[in-house]
Amino acid sequence: MATSPSYAPRGAAAPAVRVAYGAMPVAFAAPAALAGATMGTTWSARMALPAGCSDQAARMAIQAALDEVVAQMSTWEVGSDISLFNQAGPGWRELPDAFFHVLRHAMALAQDSAGAYDPTVGPLVNAWGFGPHQRAFEPPSPAAIDAARLRCGWQRVALDTARQAAFQPGGAYLDLSSIAKGYGVDRAAMALDALGITQYLVEVGGELRARGKRPDGQPWRVAVEVPDASDDHALALPLEDRSIATSGDYRRH
Repeated sequence: MATSPSYAPRGAAAPAVRVAYGAMPVAFAAPAALAGATMGTTWSARMALPAGCSDQAARMAIQAALDEVVAQMSTWEVGSDISLFNQAGPGWRELPDAFFHVLRHAMALAQDSAGAYDPTVGPLVNAWGFGPHQRAFEPPSPAAIDAARLRCGWQRVALDTARQAAFQPGGAYLDLSSIAKGYGVDRAAMALDALGITQYLVEVGGELRARGKRPDGQPWRVAVEVPDASDDHALALPLEDRSIATSGDYRRH
């Protein structure tokens, strides 16, 4: 499997970056605007379609790439690979390519940050009501927090690169939501690359990746919201051959 081209800081619970589009003259190319649903949010993409590539082909490629990430890394899907790992008893479990790739990156981040980032923080995420179960309306009790902390700790999970396997020590609950959505953006971009599309801006829940320029030759531009849920924009940024993501607690808290 091709590796992901980039990672940006992850964790946005709701879109905080918006695409600043503007008119695209028809004379330049065949622009397409696509949209769909994924990961409890939406995805969108704007692009210039090369000859022989339909918007339906691009839509299906993006959706398939995102569906694969959901099937492997969504804790909201009881049959996903990550859910099966979290429900498993102690022992080694071989993982599919994308899941192992993202988990290995997450473990490296945990080591580099001395545990400030921890992919086993799922029990605490769930205790505070941000997981796949019904949201909490009151903070968890100190006892619930202590019980959740006992299940956390990235050092408890070991990886075997040769076997592409992870060790479940028993009770470990992986949560890759902080980077899986960004990885989904990268996979969607790779799917467009595979179709020969070289001008696009693809977005999932406020995380974006751009390649090339708009069909009219101007750079893709994204507007960053003022973090107060007012829908006002603080600034607009050109984006070319790179990604951007923001994180905030003003929409979900």
